Amino acid sequence: MGNIRTTVIPALLLLLATPLQAQVAKGTLVVWIVSERSDYVVIGAESRTLDSRKNFPDDRSCKVISLGGDTLFYETGSSVVGVRHGKSWSSKGAARAAYSSSRKHDVLSLTDEWGTRALRWFSSQPTQDLLAIAHMPEGNLVTGGFIGFDKEGVLATHTVNISHDAAKRTLRAEPSGQAPGQIGAAGVALDLVKEFIHGKTDRAIRAFGPIGAVRWIAVDPLQDVSFVQKTIKFAMDNAVGDDKSALGGDIDIAIIRKDRTIEWVARKSWCSEEDLKPTRPAKHK
Repeated sequence: MGNIRTTVIPALLLLLATPLQAQVAKGTLVVWIVSERSDYVVIGAESRTLDSRKNFPDDRSCKVISLGGDTLFYETGSSVVGVRHGKSWSSKGAARAAYSSSRKHDVLSLTDEWGTRALRWFSSQPTQDLLAIAHMPEGNLVTGGFIGFDKEGVLATHTVNISHDAAKRTLRAEPSGQAPGQIGAAGVALDLVKEFIHGKTDRAIRAFGPIGAVRWIAVDPLQDVSFVQKTIKFAMDNAVGDDKSALGGDIDIAIIRKDRTIEWVARKSWCSEEDLKPTRPAKHK
């Protein structure tokens, strides 16, 4: 089974009484599997976001979107931050803008551009506001990830995490990626994700299925779809406290393949409105 690589962006952040408190949307769990042959990626996410006070759960959120019909983008952390003065932050809005302004649409460049836009926006905010929405001790603010294949069918998966160093009062952009056969997870309840993947507890074994079932991961997309769904469902069922409040709603699942097609195995009907539509013909499954 592939290794697990995690980007920890706890989405329930303690907010102070600052201008940013008015509109902050956060809360997420995203899980994805990169195939051993690098010919597909399966990615899934639940649907809940919370406001800055951990209230008003919204189970209609779309945390994975399509860009141009050939690239996937996912978000964790503070996905939307409203301010009273100036332009508000939107992770998906920045992803759509990065794709629209790109000529090659390669995943590495898109990730770099998204990270640049994120750094520019968060660096324009007062330090006290960043402290209010950053999760300590790491100071995590937001994460964005891009998944896609180039015209030769070469897979690229890149992520960038934006965090705030309270001691130095500086922002950091930390890139990461996934290797073939790896499982990635971002957001909340990551300990439960690891528990299910490793299958070393009775409840994880029961949640996976019949005793003796073989865990074939990263070799068949349909099996990986089931595994991702079960992983997220396990986290939703067993989370406690703040993590329990942060998880809910339907699970969206997508498969992106080497031929640059995207198949939505499960998706809320309104989520397509958040996609960036292709400007040229693109294949869809």
